[in-house]
Amino acid sequence: MTTPDTPTDAKTAAVALNHEETLRQAWERHGNTVYLVCGAIALGILAKGGWDYLNRQKELGIQNEYAQCVTIESFRSFASSHVGHPLAGAAEVVVADISYASGKFGDAVTAYSEAASDLPAGPIQARAKLGLAMSLALTGKVPEAETDLRQVLGDSTIMNATRCEAGYHLAALAAANGRPGDVQKLAEQVMQIDPESPFAERTFALRSSLPDAAGAPGVPIPAKP
Repeated sequence: MTTPDTPTDAKTAAVALNHEETLRQAWERHGNTVYLVCGAIALGILAKGGWDYLNRQKELGIQNEYAQCVTIESFRSFASSHVGHPLAGAAEVVVADISYASGKFGDAVTAYSEAASDLPAGPIQARAKLGLAMSLALTGKVPEAETDLRQVLGDSTIMNATRCEAGYHLAALAAANGRPGDVQKLAEQVMQIDPESPFAERTFALRSSLPDAAGAPGVPIPAKP
């Protein structure tokens, strides 16, 4: 059995001491760097958590601010302060609706247009596009209104109810401009989208009311469910 005082143990101990000294010296030389790197990582983690927290608080603040809007001016101010935010689009829809109801169709065009740009794709954006088209029509810009209505009518990602309403308004514009053939085509298109839609029935009733309706190809009016 080898004793602790043998040359072999002395050599092993020396190697161990040299290894420890090498580590110690390396830590002394690079210890600050290690601390800095670890600190940077920790700060990064904390910063991300803090940033997420601040974003959540900011979003809650925007939602609370929107909830406090009660007048057209407050909604307009909110929209101008949060351009690009979905709630800004919702505020612009409110402004547009009030303008439309007040007969200020030029203001409604502006607000509906801004809302359609700020809102994400979905029912409210589709409603803004529909409102924009109707406002354009009432300001005398019928060709632009028909273009927008056809876009809504032909967009399969939009709810069928909104598409059918767009078809009905298109038919009404066509009838007002003496285009019964277009009314007939639109009635058929609306029926293909949703034969049970009340706007399908309205479109066919409009078609039947035209002077030369009897000479047009017959398409049955969908029965109510």
